[in-house]
Amino acid sequence: MAKEFQRNMHIVFIASCASIHSIRWINYFVNKKIKISLISLNKTNHTTELELKKIKNKLSIYSFDNLKNIFKTVTFLVLGNYSLIHIHYLGWHSLLTIFKSPKSKLILTPWGSDLLINKTFFKETWFKILFRKADYLICDSERLKNESIRLGMKKEHTSISMFGVDTNIYSKTRQIFSERNIYFIGSNRNLESVYDVITFLKAAKSISEIRSDVFFLIAGDGSQKESFKNFVKHHKLSSHIKFLGSLDKEEMLEFYNKIDIYVSTSLSDGGLAASIAEAMSFERMIIISNNSDNKFWIKNKKNGYLFESKDHKSLTRLILQAIDQKGTSIKIAESSRDLIKNNYSYQKEMGKVIKKYKRILNQ
Repeated sequence: MAKEFQRNMHIVFIASCASIHSIRWINYFVNKKIKISLISLNKTNHTTELELKKIKNKLSIYSFDNLKNIFKTVTFLVLGNYSLIHIHYLGWHSLLTIFKSPKSKLILTPWGSDLLINKTFFKETWFKILFRKADYLICDSERLKNESIRLGMKKEHTSISMFGVDTNIYSKTRQIFSERNIYFIGSNRNLESVYDVITFLKAAKSISEIRSDVFFLIAGDGSQKESFKNFVKHHKLSSHIKFLGSLDKEEMLEFYNKIDIYVSTSLSDGGLAASIAEAMSFERMIIISNNSDNKFWIKNKKNGYLFESKDHKSLTRLILQAIDQKGTSIKIAESSRDLIKNNYSYQKEMGKVIKKYKRILNQ
């Protein structure tokens, strides 16, 4: 009966093709033999192109890259026979719900910055309309859930599910601090102001002035990339700091495996950021900014270190402490992976979501 229900289900995801997290979410349901359509206003990037290529023959993809495809997408939304629409990240593409078939259900998943940052009168007004028309909300933090309720989402139509990490794939093949007399510190948040990578660079500068055996790897891309490169060049740090650019899945796995310490300087997240969870699953020592929901996941000195946002001096001190106290750091990293295995498993979390889909459609 369950398999027949899944065969008759048709889910439309409105999400960014440039987000690996969207692609991973969609990938789960494609592999469950559920009919899937993806609508994206964005093009794939280096990180997502290979992943989407693996499944693109198993789903229908609608884009906005020319007038013909815009007409095709809108026609599909108005006339298509689909069960539900699930929107990931409440950006401009959420306006497409204007064309939603009245026979389908609408599920929303805010990610964090969409709901909590750069609030304007237009955004607040649109969100109030959007939450009133939505049938259900799935998010990964109480903070996002409460803000959605404030904007009009019914409390009884909300639930929390994590994006999840596949702990079999995101698993170390190298113990941290196993390289002799060399240490790698990594960050892979996007190079945008909200992720405050400049704080990471300031800490790297301070550490490089007193130690020659510590190296910094920065994965990701963004509008501040040139500014950060100029900072590195100006302070003559090129031998210690390397920009890796956008990484595909295999390259990202290599990144996690290479680093000893993972740092996130983000000023705001929804729940536990997927990149932080991946580093924890890889059994890396993590040092992250103490904001948003991070304190609910990270117990200081037990499964990671927390530092106050923008405090590069504190970050510097904690990185040096983690290196000096290797035995303690290894135990902390082991506790990080245990938490992810028990509370952030991709398979478990997606299993919860498919049950929610079925319950919503049976209402």
